Amino acid sequence: MEWETLLWGFFGVVMTVVVLGGIGAVGYMRKENGRYTAEARRGAVLGQSGQPVEAVVRNVRMHPNNMTRGGSRGQTVCALVLDVAYTDATGTARTASIPTFVEDALVPQFLAPGRIVHLRYDPSDPASVAIDRTRTPLELPRAD
Repeated sequence: MEWETLLWGFFGVVMTVVVLGGIGAVGYMRKENGRYTAEARRGAVLGQSGQPVEAVVRNVRMHPNNMTRGGSRGQTVCALVLDVAYTDATGTARTASIPTFVEDALVPQFLAPGRIVHLRYDPSDPASVAIDRTRTPLELPRAD
């Protein structure tokens, strides 16, 4: 009878660890996904009111865990951080790190040295930037 109690106790501990680990993993994935999708939400706002500017990609970093997900059209998009340099309307040189999702087929284009990307930034807060998806697409258009 004692071994049954010990076995059930061990099973309870293992299942508790598995459930808590699963909850932690889901929380981590939601946080990371939100970090990379925030740029798209900011881009939708800045697409209407933001100041356009060209930037030079200085560095591209992949997500440390090579995070990918399904894109808006069913393709695979990769989490990247684009480190860019640009000059705002006042002539001030600025840098920004932009975490975003890029379709896997387009990733090599962003790795080219000196790649130009089009941004939109908030004139009242030049550090608030987003990629102008009409001029620098992050996903390939699909035929309907």
